[in-house]
Parts: sequence; C-alpha cells; structure tokens
Amino acid sequence: MLDDVVPDSDLDIVIELSSARELPAFDGADVTVVLAGSLEKPVFDVTPLAGEITPVLWQQLRTVGQTVRGTRPTCPGTAADVEAYCRDNLVSYWKLDWDRFRSAVPTLDPEAPIARDTVLWVGLGPARLWHTIRTGEIVSKSRAGELAAARWPDLPILDLVASRRGEDVPLKVAHGLAGLELFDRIMADVTT
Repeated sequence: MLDDVVPDSDLDIVIELSSARELPAFDGADVTVVLAGSLEKPVFDVTPLAGEITPVLWQQLRTVGQTVRGTRPTCPGTAADVEAYCRDNLVSYWKLDWDRFRSAVPTLDPEAPIARDTVLWVGLGPARLWHTIRTGEIVSKSRAGELAAARWPDLPILDLVASRRGEDVPLKVAHGLAGLELFDRIMADVTT
C-alpha cells in the first residue's frame, strides 16, 4: 500500500488463476491476470491473460503488494530492470505527451483554468518515475510530488499534491507550464 487513496484513484490488482477459463470481468480497477506460477517467473517471461506486466509492477508486488490468498510470490527481477523500464517509459510514453503539450501551451493564457485530472496526471506521473530511477523505491503520485517539490521548490508542485488530496486549489495553465518545466528538469536530472 502506498497510502495515497484519493477519490477517482484506481486500484491495482494482480490475480493468479489456475486456468484461463476462470477469467472474471472487472470494472473500476487496473487488473492484471496471469496463470498460476507466472508470478515466480521473470517479468519478460510472462504473457498476461489480461492487463500489463512491467518490472515496476513486479517491484510493487515484491515491496508493497499485499497477498490476499495463497503464498506471497517472489516476482523475480532486478533494480536494473526497474530503472531501465522507468527510463524508457519517460521517453516512449511521457515525452510524446509533453511534446504535444509543449506545442499548445505557449498559445494559452497562464491564468486560464486547466483540466484538473490532466494536469495532475502529467504533473505527478513523471515525478514517480524520476524518484524510482534515482532510488529504486516505488512511491505514490502525491509522495513523488512532495519529493519533486523539495528538489525544485521554485515550481508550484505542492499545489498539484494539495489538489490531488482534495483541497480546493484552482489549477491554471501556469500549473501545466510548471509541469512542463518539471518534466524538462526530470529529464535533465536522469540523463546526467
């Protein structure tokens, strides 16, 4: 548990089934389903029945996952696998979104309101990867925001954390611009 359950937060679940015939349907959760024994294999040797398997998921299962029934899986993997996945994800997933955002933002009024969910997602997601790359630790989006704000106190990242936790913080395009600056600083920090 990362102690960051907030309204509209998703729940990540991994289920190990004895056969594919048992595959249930789930709503409102990020569910990964694997066949029995798969959680003992390296992440790259597992084909999920549903969901996505990543080195970060394996790390979460090893460190903060809670086993509800059965024996706790070992989920083999290395810190190098987790770091490589996070570095790749920053470029293959996040950078593409930020490149699109970067082209639209200069035309917007910094004081204009911005979509809360969007700015929280893009403002805090890369911070989680940054922290994991640096330390190997998996933290919540809120904790990642706190850590990024401590590293770069000139950016209004704590506004994002407060909004995520339900405080009435009006988020503006300026927060999106700060998120863009944070992303650039994260990329510089993890590539030096």
